[in-house]
Formats: sequence, structure tokens, C-alpha cells
Amino acid sequence: MRRPTLLWPAMLAALIYAAPAEAQRQPREGRGGNASAATTAPEPDNPNLVKRTWDFTKRFGLPRFAPSDCASGRGELAAFLEAYNARVDRFLAGPTDPKKLGLERRNYVKQVEGAARDISAYRATFESTGDRSPDSDVPPLQDDICRAEAQRHALAALRAGLAAMARVYPDMAEVPPRLAEADAALAAIGGDAALRKRVVANRGASLARVRMKPPLAHNPAWEKGLREGFSRLVPGETILKLNLYSADWYVHRNALTSVPEYRQIGAWVAARRADGTCWITGIDLWQNFAGAGFDAGEYKLGQAPRQILCGNV
Repeated sequence: MRRPTLLWPAMLAALIYAAPAEAQRQPREGRGGNASAATTAPEPDNPNLVKRTWDFTKRFGLPRFAPSDCASGRGELAAFLEAYNARVDRFLAGPTDPKKLGLERRNYVKQVEGAARDISAYRATFESTGDRSPDSDVPPLQDDICRAEAQRHALAALRAGLAAMARVYPDMAEVPPRLAEADAALAAIGGDAALRKRVVANRGASLARVRMKPPLAHNPAWEKGLREGFSRLVPGETILKLNLYSADWYVHRNALTSVPEYRQIGAWVAARRADGTCWITGIDLWQNFAGAGFDAGEYKLGQAPRQILCGNV
């Protein structure tokens, strides 16, 4: 069997090591799936090969990596992998206890087999980033980019751990298939341009599915008032369509006396902005109970604006 190496594809190596490896919060790894940042520091080299092997195996395992924030991700990953690989290099450069390694093998095989689920999950999360239901809130593009990058970082760390496992256990047959899966997932994500293109495409497909909900009622007086209220609140937007989402007044009453306190009606408004984009915004009319009836009320913007293709209004 060909022994897998720790060398990464050139594209991935350039991606990860392009950022400076500052001292960052270290992600966790180890036999329990995670370990503290202290495990990245080199342990004292014990002359007793049994103790030396024990010291290594209690800290070794497939790493789990999550950056502290988007901007620090590459630097944190580079620093983490440098320390992780250095510890493996140092261990393999000295004497080891085959018996102790044999006792730990079953645990590591379970980690390797379980890595298939993680690889699949990271890849699936990347592939769906930016894709959401038509009614979902849409975060800034950079938030989706960061989420996609986090999947790539996690895969890169897991791939490095699998390669390290192959160095410690060259005959572990379970490793090569997982390495191949990790490499395929990383290749599917690609570099920064490919990652961004996928996220933008997902967001675009989601945007294309956005539609105005049909009106629940028609009331010319309500519609006229809501249009005028929206124009006063958002004077720079041109109303294209207004659909009532109220079929009748919603009346809020005091829980003890049942006396009305206020009432409300509202509508969805599709409007074109000065930049040519179109958005759906909610607007409501709130009227307070004044004893003998309700006052003239106040128009207020409701739900957060949600983009819609102008041709889909």
C-alpha cells in the first residue's frame, strides 16, 4: 500500500499559508474529539519510550478546527497546523512503543471512520451556503462567505489530521479512503474565487424564488392610506405593488377589562430603490384607543426589507 503523505495540494497550501501565523486562540483536538489549546505546545521528551508514547497518544487525534472570527481564520489555521504537525514530527523522530500504539489503534480507527460523516457534513454545508427559503432573512454576502470559508478550514484541518494518522499508523487501511474524500471535498470547494462564485450563485438562486405574497383582502381606503404612509416614511422608493396582509383590524384588548388598547392593519409593499433594486417591506397602521374610539394612528415600517427581483414583483 502506498503510504499517504502530509503534503497538501499546492492550491490549498498557498491558500492556508498566505496569511501570517500569528499567535491565535488554538482550536481543540484530541482523543475526545477536542482538546485544549495547551495541547499544541510541545510536551517534554520522556526518555522512557512507553511514557513518551503515552504522552503523545493522550494528546493526538483528528483535529476539530473553528476560527474565532472570519478575519483571523487563515492565520489561526496556519498556526494550529504548524504546531500540530510539529508535534507529530517530533514524536516520529524518536523511539516509540509499538505495544502502546497498538492499544490505542482501535480508538483512532473509530476517529478515522467517523471522519466520513464530518467530511460529508462540511462539504454539504459549504454547498448549501447562501441557499435559503424565500421568506428567510438574508445576511450580508460577507457573512455567507465566512460561513463557507469555515467549512474549508475545518476540512483542511481534518485532512491534515488524517495524513498525520497515516504517518503514525502507515498500515491503517481505513485512512486512504478518508483522505480521498477530504481531498475531493477540498477540490470541490476550490480557491477563494470558486468559493465566492458558489455562494453568490446560491444567493442568486434564492433571490430568484422570492415572490410577493398574495393579498388577504382588498380595501381601497386602507391601501390608499398605507401607500401614503410608506411614501412619507421612505420617500426615495417607488411603490410597485401593495398587498394587504390584514383582512380585518387586529384589536388588542386589556387582559383584565377587555377594553381595547390599540388596533393594527398592515401590508407588504414592493418598491424600487434609486439604485434600481427592488425590495419588499412591511408597513403597519397602529391606532390607539382614545376612549370614544381610535385615534388617527401612526404608520410604521414593519418587517425588515427583503430583496426581490423587479421582474418578479
